[in-house]
Amino acid sequence: MKNSSNKIDVRFESIRILREIEEKDIFAQELIEERCQQTNVLERDKRLLSELVNGITRHRFSLDTIVSSFSKIPPKKIEPWILYALRMGIYQMVFLDKIPHSAAINTSVELVKKLVRRTDATRFTNAVLRTVERNIKNKYSGDHENVNSQKLLHRKENLWCEFHTSIFPDPARNPSSYIAKQYSHPEWLIKRWLSRYGNDKTIEICKANNYVPPLSLRVNLNKISINEFAFLLEQKAIQTHVIDNAIIVNNIVVSDIPGFSEGLFSVQDINAMKVGTFFMAEIPHTRTITILDLCAAPGGKTTHIAEIAQNKGTVYALDISMERLHFVKENCQRLGIKNVIIVCGDASEGKAPFRGKFDSVLADVPCSNTGVLSRRVEARWRITEKNIKQLTTLQYSILKTGSSLLKPEGILVYSTCSIEPEENQEIVKKFLKNEPQFYLDKEDCYFPERNKGDGGYMARIQTKKPA
Repeated sequence: MKNSSNKIDVRFESIRILREIEEKDIFAQELIEERCQQTNVLERDKRLLSELVNGITRHRFSLDTIVSSFSKIPPKKIEPWILYALRMGIYQMVFLDKIPHSAAINTSVELVKKLVRRTDATRFTNAVLRTVERNIKNKYSGDHENVNSQKLLHRKENLWCEFHTSIFPDPARNPSSYIAKQYSHPEWLIKRWLSRYGNDKTIEICKANNYVPPLSLRVNLNKISINEFAFLLEQKAIQTHVIDNAIIVNNIVVSDIPGFSEGLFSVQDINAMKVGTFFMAEIPHTRTITILDLCAAPGGKTTHIAEIAQNKGTVYALDISMERLHFVKENCQRLGIKNVIIVCGDASEGKAPFRGKFDSVLADVPCSNTGVLSRRVEARWRITEKNIKQLTTLQYSILKTGSSLLKPEGILVYSTCSIEPEENQEIVKKFLKNEPQFYLDKEDCYFPERNKGDGGYMARIQTKKPA
């Protein structure tokens, strides 16, 4: 057991991370891991830190909607430290069950005292949080059909928080605003999904994005079988279940799972694993082949492809970031992969540093991440419609690069972790229209689902054979 001297002020660290996430282009999970490594925190403190940072980031819009209902000052005009403290206090009262409301309020007020150091700021924080507490009527599970939907906030699964007063817009009159505030997504994104997928499917997607994703492990079959690895985890009293070729574990951190440093497994979403399998499905294993991964870092799909190839042939891992390519190198070393060559370069059209051609090319392109919002909690607040339009230009350019580097009768796979048609089907349709020598062999688009993996898209493109 770790010494108690390693205990940190979890809420203070959480509020600092929350501000960094909003002010810098950095991932929440990276900051959480960095803080925990620096201070060697107790396991329960790490879990609470992760819960607060990820939960508050996910539910930010819902929390700000509650603040708007009980504060005379709108969230945009509230000082940042105070707003973060309000979000933290409300999140604990509404979404968590084991923390007393009094503790949630008092710790947020103490944070404002420490960070703002003004009496009016602490009085304001205390007043808003106590007003929210008085307005929480009930937290329950079960049927909510007879309750005014404007007074209800969805927590998770079939759990709800009911308020005495109306918090949310009327879903019948303004469905996009209601869904955006109820399920904490930007309204412009909700409007897009409503127009494409309808009300029920949009809510399903939002709910999936708000669940904490399980930890999905890709077993390195070159070192151990799935059954052997599952047995190893069972011996350590780690509860598991198998979905396809993945092992799913819950309520555990990677460092506590045996076999990571020995390269027995990688952490990868079950749907992200589909891309490697899809990519290698039509590739012959009877001869030496050359494979190019155009956007390789941090190496999840690169190493999966190399594992399937069983160290035969050569996989070239290209990425524009040398810093991120270090992750590819580290993962290859850990997993015992010896057939990957790392290359730093630009994958956009006309810039790739290759003269030869490849048997197969993977273009797993940068995208909006709208299929992985449960995992990348900050992404929903960073992406804009303008970004999507800009990304499509880059995505098409990388696909063109892939096609130019393909041998005759080679295989080209285009993939994203987006559920936006502009980044997926429309890119492929445009490419096939402009490049008639290619045809679409197969494609698959999947939405995020709880316990069934992230959303995304993949298409396998091949060269037409001469008539």
